[in-house]
Amino acid sequence: MILAIVRHGQTFYNANGIVQGRVNIPLNSVGRKQALTLGKMLAKKKESFDVIASSPLSRAIETAYIISKALDYHKPIRIEQRLLERDFFHLDGQPVDEAMPLVRQKGYTFEGYEDDLLLIKRVVKEIYNLRQKLADQKVLLIAHSHVIKALKVYINPDKYKFTDLIHNTDIFYFKVNETSIEII
Repeated sequence: MILAIVRHGQTFYNANGIVQGRVNIPLNSVGRKQALTLGKMLAKKKESFDVIASSPLSRAIETAYIISKALDYHKPIRIEQRLLERDFFHLDGQPVDEAMPLVRQKGYTFEGYEDDLLLIKRVVKEIYNLRQKLADQKVLLIAHSHVIKALKVYINPDKYKFTDLIHNTDIFYFKVNETSIEII
């Protein structure tokens, strides 16, 4: 399976430096424009996908919808319930400047918070589950920065870190085999 993962477009929380995690925040006008720009760029490159999938959070679904229209994709968008953002728990709604120093501490834990190891385990399991259902297909998944980071850290923890910055509508390509995942 070829998997292209996109971080959703910008939201009010992103623009104002607030941790949103699993808080269901819609795209703002900048985020809608980012999604349209990415969709048009993919269409111009004649990219096509067998499946477009999304996290269940509205910001991801809206990004997927806008991109799907730009790509003239007419199938339903597949919702992947378990590929939503990290559960930041007590840090949701907090300023990024206050919360991220905690999140970026190696081994940070807090009851209810989805730590790095739990996040990586969940994301990798769900990517392999997706591959079992959609083997040999090209999939566009709209998700979240920590979903992408978890996959990259799993692939190469010496090269990638949870501190790496992923911008809204950045896209990353992966090849998912039965027993391995690689960045392409």
